[in-house]
Amino acid sequence: MSASSEAFLGRQLLSIRNRISSIADPPELRKLRRREIRVLLQLRNLSAARDICKELISENPSWPPGYSIMADLACHSGKWEEAEKLFEEAADTHEIEGNLKAAGRLRIGPVYRLAEARNDYEKCLSLCRGDGELESILIIRSERQRGNLDRKLPDEPQDWLVQNLLMLESAWRGTKQPGLLRAAIEWLNNEPEWRWRFIVESMDIMSRDGLDLSVWKKPVRSTVCPVLDPRFHKEWRNVFYDR
Repeated sequence: MSASSEAFLGRQLLSIRNRISSIADPPELRKLRRREIRVLLQLRNLSAARDICKELISENPSWPPGYSIMADLACHSGKWEEAEKLFEEAADTHEIEGNLKAAGRLRIGPVYRLAEARNDYEKCLSLCRGDGELESILIIRSERQRGNLDRKLPDEPQDWLVQNLLMLESAWRGTKQPGLLRAAIEWLNNEPEWRWRFIVESMDIMSRDGLDLSVWKKPVRSTVCPVLDPRFHKEWRNVFYDR
């Protein structure tokens, strides 16, 4: 991290803490505390972020985002099993409160990816309970990882993430996808975990087809934001130093 970036985050942290000292409304205070934790994570101050998060959960034991934040902290610390359990606890708490949408986002987001990283494709399939576009493509993805390529690919989806995952599934089945590299380069820092899976698997497909992988230097080297996936660091070292 550059000195200027660290200084900017330091000023942001000071501003947040000044606001916290003058806020009494619990929901607003929780929101500011979450922002404070986020900045501390960017500053790589895990111990301070963890202390604040523990305090938040002790004061709000039934607050689902508290468990999600603890799960993020566990990911940053490399405690993947703990993170998976905490994300599931957050999803279950959302469900108890009737927030099925939030519960579903966690299950087909971080819980799915952490299960996939363990090669637990049966669990991945069990998490895709809904009939949305993302659930549908993740079912196809998990079946392919189990060795089943019989599922029919969907028509062109509306969601941009699903469009990219569909591009991958088509490429795994042998359909030429000239847009893989362009999609990786144009992909911003949203959904960094899926962005990394897209890069790694696209390179696997190109390697399988005997194509030049040096063209992937740009998206690989531009992957600088935290990627909370237990596979990331080993994969990044392999593909970065091989290029």
